[in-house]
Amino acid sequence: MEAIAQFFLETVFGAATGAARRRRAARFAAAHGLRAGDDAGLDELDALGVRFNRPAADTAAGDRSGRRVAVFTNPGVWDGRKHVAYRFAAVALRRPAPDLLVADPGTERFTKQWFDPDARCLAVPVPAGAKRTVVASDPAAASAVLASLPDPLGRPWMVRSTWVAGWRRGHVKPEEDAALLAFLAAAADAVER
Repeated sequence: MEAIAQFFLETVFGAATGAARRRRAARFAAAHGLRAGDDAGLDELDALGVRFNRPAADTAAGDRSGRRVAVFTNPGVWDGRKHVAYRFAAVALRRPAPDLLVADPGTERFTKQWFDPDARCLAVPVPAGAKRTVVASDPAAASAVLASLPDPLGRPWMVRSTWVAGWRRGHVKPEEDAALLAFLAAAADAVER
């Protein structure tokens, strides 16, 4: 009976319970060869500007295709009125790269909480009607990276020093997290070409 009640809660209310999120995070980590509960890499991301106003949740880390990977929920992103949760995935680069940010227009107050470039970033041209803006410390290199990726403006993401990271509002969603990790791995390869 308890299993039926838990299934009902997870189905109807989605991420309503912390226990359900933790189970989904553990299943996601296991399916992708990561260690659930591992916060490896979070210190580096914090040093690069991903601020943790509250402890990270639903963490997983490990190696995937020869790259370090970290996935976590940052529950302390300030939206101007309250703290909201954002789900992050990050893939490590083998060497530092110029800053690059692909973001939704009007989200500067969010992205400045985790993207604080060392160098002055300039706008990178995007196709007319694009839903996202792009800024980079090296616009020519950024244009080359964007040109080599499938749908590079399909989600917000960034390159910051030795990490490629992406995010979305919300908690664990295994299918979306897997798609984000696959995109970030492709982006890391494109950055290092």
